[in-house]
Amino acid sequence: MAGLKPNDFHWIIEGRLAVSECIGGGGLTPRKIRREEEVQWLKSQGINSIFSLLDSDFNLKNYQEVGFRTYHFPLGEEINKDSLKIIFEAIKEALSDKDRKLLIHREILDEEVPGILAGYLIYSKLLKDPILARTILEKILEKPLSPKAIALIPSK
Repeated sequence: MAGLKPNDFHWIIEGRLAVSECIGGGGLTPRKIRREEEVQWLKSQGINSIFSLLDSDFNLKNYQEVGFRTYHFPLGEEINKDSLKIIFEAIKEALSDKDRKLLIHREILDEEVPGILAGYLIYSKLLKDPILARTILEKILEKPLSPKAIALIPSK
């Protein structure tokens, strides 16, 4: 398989919705070669859209230049219900196109990202039980969700 798998890459919905750390690695010194290798790997997986939760629009133009559709929602320190609804709606809109395969990324898979993903599964009605959404994300990511992540999962 060509390219390099991004750090912490996981399919949340197989073949449709994935998550990873920032493509090319995080920090102040992005690694262009690594980013190019990871982009190549993502394309080989069929990923054709990037949803960035980074504070800046870092690399969005680069992603667009290589053919990715991009979405950007800078995720601040505190995530309120309005912000969650905007993110959930944007993910839902992106996945409304059956040919779209979306990667969501942030600098690292911190406490918020797993909660947002589990929350989306409830919001989109793919799952009805918040505890099941939490359990599935914990199994996929192979780590427990923090209380901060759990708080982002709608109760129904």
